[in-house]
Amino acid sequence: METFNLLEVVYRKSRSGNLHTLREADVQNQFPGLRANLEAFMAASGAVEMIKNVAPEDQECGVLFQLLEDFLCCADESAGEEGMPTLLLAVFRWRLLNLLGLEPQLVDCIGCGQQLERCESYRFLPASGGVVCPDCAGDPKNAAGRPLMIGYAALRFIYRSGRKFPLDREELSILSAEELEQAQRAAERYSAYHLGEKVPGGLDKQANKG
Repeated sequence: METFNLLEVVYRKSRSGNLHTLREADVQNQFPGLRANLEAFMAASGAVEMIKNVAPEDQECGVLFQLLEDFLCCADESAGEEGMPTLLLAVFRWRLLNLLGLEPQLVDCIGCGQQLERCESYRFLPASGGVVCPDCAGDPKNAAGRPLMIGYAALRFIYRSGRKFPLDREELSILSAEELEQAQRAAERYSAYHLGEKVPGGLDKQANKG
């Protein structure tokens, strides 16, 4: 069977271990676009790996499975649109983190708890789990890890991504290239800390903490 096939299967569960016996398999969706485009293929591989890392073995995970299926469908349909599969992966990351109860704190400052005011840029701390206000930015206890500076549009994108997948095309198209890069980088760094996922440059969760 080829990579990324969606199957409906009938199997016999093992009585003594996790090696079950496959009896029937019916292909529901082959996602041809994912194998025809490298960016889409890499994005789909990343999404599948994240689900494999967090889904409990041999247990039903309907919500996570549905999120992955939705992502594969969207990535397949958008294969060939430069940048879109990668952007969808960023949305996928934030939605997955939300479903796992790991959503970052974006409305209130993680330092003082006060509601954040709208401004041009925010200090996002992946290791600490959210954003700090200007007054708390210099506090040593809020200095864990490397901060990221993100704009209001990127912050709103992160907030919206945690609440639904996929986002509307209009919500994706209003972001500038710089804002998209901010949101993607924040997704990579945050998931590296909280899911142990490797990020570009070979920096993993432990390296980021160092």
